[in-house]
Amino acid sequence: MGFLSTISAAYSIATSENYDIDWEKQETRDAAKAHWDAVRTKANDALPLAALRLTAEQKTLLDELLKDSNGLFPENPTDHLLAELPKAIPPTSLNRIVGSVIDDCLKNHKHDDAQAAKTPVIQKHWCDDVSIRRASLVVVPAFTKYLRSFAAMHDTEPVWSAPLDTVCIHIQRKELVYLGIVSQEIPPLEVLELLEGVDQALTEYIGLLSEVTIKENFITVYQLLSEMVDSGCAVTTDTSVLRGLVPVPSLVNRVIENVSGIGMGTEKRPDVNTSSTPWRAQGIRHTNNEFFVDIVEKIDAIVNSNGSVVSYDVSGDIGCKSRLSGMPDLLLALNRPEVMDDVAFHPCVRINKWENEGVIGFVPPDGQFKLASFHVATDASPRTLPIYVHATTTRQELAHTIELSAEVGQCGGRPIEKVQVRVPLPSQAYNIRVQCKAGTYTVSNGRTSQVEWSMKTLKAGDRSSRLVIQYFVRQSAVTNAAAGNSSPQAVSSDQDMAQEAFVDFEVAGYSMSSIKVDSLKLMRESYKLFKGVRYITKAGSFQVRF
Repeated sequence: MGFLSTISAAYSIATSENYDIDWEKQETRDAAKAHWDAVRTKANDALPLAALRLTAEQKTLLDELLKDSNGLFPENPTDHLLAELPKAIPPTSLNRIVGSVIDDCLKNHKHDDAQAAKTPVIQKHWCDDVSIRRASLVVVPAFTKYLRSFAAMHDTEPVWSAPLDTVCIHIQRKELVYLGIVSQEIPPLEVLELLEGVDQALTEYIGLLSEVTIKENFITVYQLLSEMVDSGCAVTTDTSVLRGLVPVPSLVNRVIENVSGIGMGTEKRPDVNTSSTPWRAQGIRHTNNEFFVDIVEKIDAIVNSNGSVVSYDVSGDIGCKSRLSGMPDLLLALNRPEVMDDVAFHPCVRINKWENEGVIGFVPPDGQFKLASFHVATDASPRTLPIYVHATTTRQELAHTIELSAEVGQCGGRPIEKVQVRVPLPSQAYNIRVQCKAGTYTVSNGRTSQVEWSMKTLKAGDRSSRLVIQYFVRQSAVTNAAAGNSSPQAVSSDQDMAQEAFVDFEVAGYSMSSIKVDSLKLMRESYKLFKGVRYITKAGSFQVRF
């Protein structure tokens, strides 16, 4: 067999083409690794012929490279072998022996790169059934275990490195956690924006989202997800477009589906809008023509132990609810458009109108949608807070005390609603006692304990809003070698103290940036428009340090 293999190798080399392959390039070595079985077979068969044309120095080097595999090419190549091989066997001889294999591999590699440039990276690895099954059986349980290791969802990171060389990116909205699993480099904000769009679409279709409502509307949820994400690639999350693809569930269809098990609502699909305004269908009619605007601003702030604001940022969303007939054209004017930075608009907005005149001109989608999101310029932010949370801490050996008080700040004299102050406690804390003079509190004793203080309303001048937390920390045994005393001693450090509190609140009817709607004009249509505007200021990432 060895003689016949040598004859076959000689014939193959004699009839082979001249390949121009540079063995110094990394892509050539990668190609040899990828098709090593074919390279190894051809090279081993041609070794007797190659040895006849090698110099003594080259033959010595080749024997040194192959000494660990009994004079043959090993089953698994090493980087050192591929780097030194062109020195032992001249590149021209290598190209004649295995050039056809390497050339085919390089051509296929370039073709794959061209296809990959056109194909989403998620689709390349995570659109097959095997990968989805592996993610369900391995990644999702590992992610669930990761979540349970924290006392609260606020403490988790939105991006987590998971098994199988994947990354889990998630958001939490009320009772639900939306999880996106990726296996290649992709901007995390893109996945977070997709998950946010999924939540908004499901909310508009179903209403109040919970485990029960999702099970009851499973067919609708499945159809929406299949339209929003196709083979691992995000397509659209715009509900005005989705309405032309997935019918809105009705009570009659839901009853028929639950009783008979037949999806009646999916037999007749709505017409897809292919006009120049894909976000709005033709022929929309409403009995009452209404348009509502909600400007919701969020404050991200960090307050240090001295009460100074060390980090401050205000961002906002302009949400709209449209119930207008025909094809209306609206002009929305704001009083302070110059203080808005990093503005991101809905596709319905005419950008030139905004850039030239500072006015938002658009043909609105029907229903609820987010018209714009923005940041308030740093120099335009007053750096004042609607609420101030003061904290004093005392420590006496292993007994620690935290006294919290809340008071109204700059909010136009309006009451602060839905106030929640969450205080994580150290892992060594035990025997937790709380005294509350206003509102209610809860104490969670999980892996890490925490106290959550809730108040429905906080009004200006209210001085009874106080909370006192007392707890002990477990003592640690230390040995005083200098004194020759090995008895346990009570030791308490700064790490045993609670160091921060997270605040959540809402102020209705108040705009932190003073951005307000000046006017809203209706064009193209002649009916009377009923309009309304609401302003809400909320807490984003609001942290108070002790």
